[in-house]
Amino acid sequence: MKHIDQKQLEPAPMPDGTATLESVIEQVQTAPGLSDGRRRDMVSGLRRVASALGRDPADIPALPRWLQPRLADVMPAALGATDKTWQNAVSAARSALAHVGIVTRRNRHVDDLGAPWRDLWRAVVVSRDKSLTIGLGRFVHFLSARDIAPNEVTQIHADAFHDALLADEIAKSPDWAWKNAIWGWNLAIDRIPDWPQKRLIPPNRKKVIKLPDEALPPAFLDDLAQLMQRLAHPDPFAEEDPIRALRPTTIKQQTSMLKRFASELLQAGVPAGEIDSVAALCDPARAERGLRAMVARNNGKPNAVIANMASMLRNHARRLDLGDKVIALLSKQAQRLTPSQQPGLTAKNRERLRPLQDNATLRRLLDLPKMLIRKAARLTPRHAALAREDALAIAILLTCPMRIKNLAGLRADREVQRPGGGLVFVAIDADDVKNERRIEFELPPDLRRMLDRHLATRAPLLCPPGTPWLFPRRDGRGPVDLPAFSTRLSKRIRKEIGLAMNPHLFRHLAAMIWLRANPGSYEVARRLLGHSSVSTTMDFYTAFETDAALQAFSEVIAGKRKGK
Repeated sequence: MKHIDQKQLEPAPMPDGTATLESVIEQVQTAPGLSDGRRRDMVSGLRRVASALGRDPADIPALPRWLQPRLADVMPAALGATDKTWQNAVSAARSALAHVGIVTRRNRHVDDLGAPWRDLWRAVVVSRDKSLTIGLGRFVHFLSARDIAPNEVTQIHADAFHDALLADEIAKSPDWAWKNAIWGWNLAIDRIPDWPQKRLIPPNRKKVIKLPDEALPPAFLDDLAQLMQRLAHPDPFAEEDPIRALRPTTIKQQTSMLKRFASELLQAGVPAGEIDSVAALCDPARAERGLRAMVARNNGKPNAVIANMASMLRNHARRLDLGDKVIALLSKQAQRLTPSQQPGLTAKNRERLRPLQDNATLRRLLDLPKMLIRKAARLTPRHAALAREDALAIAILLTCPMRIKNLAGLRADREVQRPGGGLVFVAIDADDVKNERRIEFELPPDLRRMLDRHLATRAPLLCPPGTPWLFPRRDGRGPVDLPAFSTRLSKRIRKEIGLAMNPHLFRHLAAMIWLRANPGSYEVARRLLGHSSVSTTMDFYTAFETDAALQAFSEVIAGKRKGK
């Protein structure tokens, strides 16, 4: 059996004797009992998986825990394959791993079930309830294969199923499959006669603790409301009030964060009677207790959210004039929790932008809105309207690289302005922008036509007639939910063209395109992105010019080798 070079693996060193995909291919090619077609499919699946990971089969460990997170990130569209083609390749590769004994062979047929489970599962199949059949089937077969009777199932068996998924799953999320199984089990209790009545509980892995207002101390809520009222409408003659009012979005964010931190303290065991004001949260000992709890739940590591919480507590201690000693202690906590920041883009953002330096790949993204409009003609009316809405959002981000919050909040009767002559502008007031700089873009003709067609056809499929928001909630009572909108656009781009793009990456892309075409033109890039100073733009994007310089130097060297 061929072994892998340990230095070529990102994770911790693999155990001695770890099989590779190449060794699995060799075993499949010589294994008895396989038809020529089945053997060919297995080998093809293994090689397709290796190609998708950009490695030689000899360099890929045949370990599900290694394969799963990497294969989960593979985007079929980026490979020029359909979802079904990729699923077939992964299925064939898994069958090969099962054939050589690395993973467990799956039993899918009802006849594979033992007698106690067979009738119950047939009742599930007859119900045609997909919320049961999709998630529950593997769990039922797992229990049956281990001779566990329906009335014997406990949480221990559910957790053992999770361990089995971790050992056997090579592409899909084991956690998601596990949760689906438990949700399906609990639904079956209510929907399938004679189903075992013991409910199963997946562990709560939520990293955010946020109690409802009724669970927070009333004295704290009253003090918080008074403080935020004072910050939103400061008295110009009161020395303790800020000179400038905080923006509504800032008030909303800080209110939410302070309620969350009060929840953290209650969860950590601080008596509710001690949490009677915002000042109580800023007590250094209590602040440390709450921050420690947040760090512990984040696997012992601080992150940007925790650092922002610590900084906010320090800032409110200053506003409340709690004394130099308190402020100094909170400042030290904030300093220790603030991660050191490298100048420029994060490694993840640079990795995601790298494919877009290829002109053909960039064109696929630039053409995506028109492709979605063409695709909409083949879809059902509702799905066509959704495709046109996504196309419009992506087209606006390509033309006007604004933040997702501003995009989601656009109103057709306010930010979309029509001064006459067929001109259409997107204009956002400075008060609604993160750095308080007004945004104004003229929409090109093709985007104007896309906008007008969408507005004319979206109601009532996506919202009631007369809804002012450009990207509304389906009831028309407000803008679309921000996280859901961002996730939806990312999924759309990933599915259609195989790129890992989030809406904020469009801002980095705009700077990359401009600076690679116009080296040194930072002032235009600054205006394009609305940065307060050109130094901010330079700190983020000088790497684009470095890349261009290195490429130009490589071309010079190549020319010298040819005698030019």
